[in-house]
Parts: sequence; structure tokens; C-alpha cells
Amino acid sequence: MRNVKRKTLSALTMSALLSPAGVSMAQSLPEPLKPIGNLSSPFNLIIPNYGEAPLPSSWQGFYFKPSIGYSSISFGNQLSDAKGITLGASGGYDFRYNNFVFGPTADLNYDFLSGSESSVNGMSGYRARIDFDGSVGARAGYLWGRTLIYMTGGYAFANMSVKNDAFGLSDSRTLSGWTAGGGLEYLWSEHDSLRFAYRRVQFFDESFDSLPIDGNKVKFNMNKFDIGFVHRF
Repeated sequence: MRNVKRKTLSALTMSALLSPAGVSMAQSLPEPLKPIGNLSSPFNLIIPNYGEAPLPSSWQGFYFKPSIGYSSISFGNQLSDAKGITLGASGGYDFRYNNFVFGPTADLNYDFLSGSESSVNGMSGYRARIDFDGSVGARAGYLWGRTLIYMTGGYAFANMSVKNDAFGLSDSRTLSGWTAGGGLEYLWSEHDSLRFAYRRVQFFDESFDSLPIDGNKVKFNMNKFDIGFVHRF
């Protein structure tokens, strides 16, 4: 009987929220909490309130973006590719001129990228791992209403280690290279936006002492996807 009462109460509550009266009540909320109302109920309740035309300052100034993403790194020799989740943060400063947005940007990420055990020149037990990466560069884009389409590029770096489980050998190198990519950013409210980005990273060749002498030079390229909220100050 108690479960039946709970289900009935839940059904009545949802009906009230989805009804025209519930929508009307939402529209009477204080101005900072009022939904914009251009989506059908109940979806308009989850969209923050903002004016139809964003302020010019919404795309200007310092910003900070925590993010989560997925990255993979491929090697030019016989090492198995490494892939995994990335947690990071980026920041920068945006300038706006008419519909153009541009400015410097930088990011730093902690990576959970680890490759499976592989063989190099017939010797097994090798494994590659990336524990952090980052970049320093710039981005530039064009505004369509509340959506920014942009391109980005600059200098990239990462810390990579190679371990030979069979012999207990390991060494690490800080990789250097370049990155280029782009993304979409949607202005969620006057100071916050949602950004989705992709970047390709090409690292310069590097040699690792733990690899066989005739196969110790490795080529690297990395694909990075991430999503996160941007807050402007």
C-alpha cells in the first residue's frame, strides 16, 4: 500500500510539472531562475535564463574550463597504441571583434593512457604509457548567434614512459611537437558556455633506451577529444 501511495504521489507531481499550470508557475519564477521558454515543456525548465541577444562581453575576457575527454596515441614502431580517459583544465583570454573571437589558450591534462603489452623486434614485454600532456597556443573563430566555430593550434608536449616488463627496464621522455584542431562552443548563459573540441597532436621522433637499439626510435601522433563547461570572468 505504501508503494502504491508513493507511485501515485510521484505521478501527480510529474503531471503538475508538465501541465500548463506548472509551466506558468515556472515562468513566474524570479528573473535569474526563469527559463527562456522557447522550448516545449518540460525541457525549457533546464535551460538557464538569458536574453535573446547575448552581451558583447559574453565572449570576452579570461576563461577557465575543466574538461573530460578521450585520447589515443599511435606509434610508428611495434609498440601497441595507448588510449584512455583524460582529465584536464584549460584557460585563456578571448578578444572579440564583430563576429570574430580570438586569443591565447593553454591546457594541461592528466592522462590514463596505457597500451597493452607488445613485442618489438621479436622481444615481448614492452608497454607504453602517457601520464600527462598539454599545449600552449591560440585559437580563432566565428560567431553565429550563440555558437562559436573555431580553430586552434600551437606547441604541444607530453610525458611518455616505456617499460620492459621482461627485463625490468623503463625510461621516460618529455615529447615535443605541434597541435591543430577545432571545436564548437555554445553560449549557455551570459558567463558560461559548453565546448566540444578535437585536436590532432604530432610529436617529434624520440628514442628510448629501454627499447632494442635497432628499434628504439619512436614516432608519435595523438588524437584528443574533450568536452567541458567554460566560465568567463
